[in-house]
Amino acid sequence: MTATAAVAATTLTGCDLLDPTPDAPPPPDALMGLLAGTHALVATYDAALAADASLTALLTPLRETHRVHAAALDAIMSPRPSPSAFSAPSAAPVTGDRKTILKSLRTAEVSAAKQAVEACVATTVARAVLVGEIAAARATHVEVLV
Repeated sequence: MTATAAVAATTLTGCDLLDPTPDAPPPPDALMGLLAGTHALVATYDAALAADASLTALLTPLRETHRVHAAALDAIMSPRPSPSAFSAPSAAPVTGDRKTILKSLRTAEVSAAKQAVEACVATTVARAVLVGEIAAARATHVEVLV
């Protein structure tokens, strides 16, 4: 074997061109759970609005805040989730009177706020501002839903 052939063989065996195994897909983004929870909140608000239209003025701005948060999270995800991953989240039907519906939403917001705080503490510095804003908004929603 000549020196050139030896170098070429070494170079080719060191690259992935001859490796028949495909690359493993990247792991899901660390904020995927927060994004899924945000989509679940939107679905919960949709169900509540369907159950009691008299809550439209109160609940629509809160739901829209969650939609904006979902879009902001989606924009920073790596890898980005497929559009179908959250295309039709469904929430359990909401039933009961106004007080029961608001209590149910408040419970969901308390849980979601806790999730956002945990994600904020665990995320990178670059993402902490966005996730912190989401946590603050959810805590505010808890107070609005009294």
